[in-house]
Amino acid sequence: MHSLLTLFAAAAERQDINGDVKSLSIRVIGAASLALVVLLVLAAITVKNKRFHSFKTPLFVAIAATIIVPSLLLVGSTIYVNVQSESKGPVHWHTDIEFWVCGQEIELRDPYEFLSNKVGTSTYHEHDDKRIHLEGVVFEKSYDASLEKFMIVTGGGITDDQLVIPTDPQLFENDVDGDTVSGSEDDVRQFVDADKDGRPTINVRNGDRCNDSSDPGEIQAFLMRFDGTTNTYEQIKLEDPKSYLMRDESIVPPGDCLIVEFGPSKDFTDKLCQQYGVRDAERCTEFGVSEYNEELCNIRQVRDSGQSDEDDASAAESQNNQNAEVPAVPEEEGTPEEDNAPVEVQEVIEGEVEQL
Repeated sequence: MHSLLTLFAAAAERQDINGDVKSLSIRVIGAASLALVVLLVLAAITVKNKRFHSFKTPLFVAIAATIIVPSLLLVGSTIYVNVQSESKGPVHWHTDIEFWVCGQEIELRDPYEFLSNKVGTSTYHEHDDKRIHLEGVVFEKSYDASLEKFMIVTGGGITDDQLVIPTDPQLFENDVDGDTVSGSEDDVRQFVDADKDGRPTINVRNGDRCNDSSDPGEIQAFLMRFDGTTNTYEQIKLEDPKSYLMRDESIVPPGDCLIVEFGPSKDFTDKLCQQYGVRDAERCTEFGVSEYNEELCNIRQVRDSGQSDEDDASAAESQNNQNAEVPAVPEEEGTPEEDNAPVEVQEVIEGEVEQL
């Protein structure tokens, strides 16, 4: 664990001009404010005492300089940051993200610093909303908008074969949506560790087993990417999870949904971020929509050609465990004969509708 944290700390030392400029600005403003207070006190003394009238001009110049120089520095640094950045200006991007270990959803660490509403940096963080926020200029998108950096700045880390999730003492996410938990919480507790400040983390490696009867686990990431031209989204298993890059979208969807899982290797996940779930025509009622609404539940998932029948069956079984009714396609309401058909026939009908 110590060697991994050392590696993550070294990665965190990569150039962060955003942070450097912000730190410089705070120091300059603080020093200028202190100098201005001192100069104003001296100016008050000078005005009241005729013996010091000769200092009025130098004091005026000093006060003006105290205001003008920091202002020029702040303006110049802002222009420099925007010109030098890859994004050529500030961005506001979002990606929804969930972490699952051995079938249990993990609570990402809540904000803990005094008067802070985020975990991470001022530009790259999470607000206890299961959403990655990138708010600022992007100098090197291949790193600044990556999952690797997000894990580091929030107190965890990810490599090719290891995942460290910063979490809270309760460990598990307690929100209720269309996703189904499985396995045992004890399977997860065996991986609980602590960072250098004593805060809990979950530390898993490729090859670890959730329990004695499970297959070796693997760090996996599944990306849901929206296509606005067809109002559909596809699921993609990422070959290199740590290198995931945010999409330049502020609303989700079309912003991405990213599911990071540790467990036996698979090609497909039945997990889904809530903002995709409430829009999914087949699953929106599972994710909190009281009744089917064709204006809201208007996107569909398209299956990748590489997805196997076993993957489809696994996803269907998970959805059935929700005991939630899949809404009918709004354009074609079922006939009474279909509604009263035997279970086997009704399943066939529903399967044909899904294929449409």
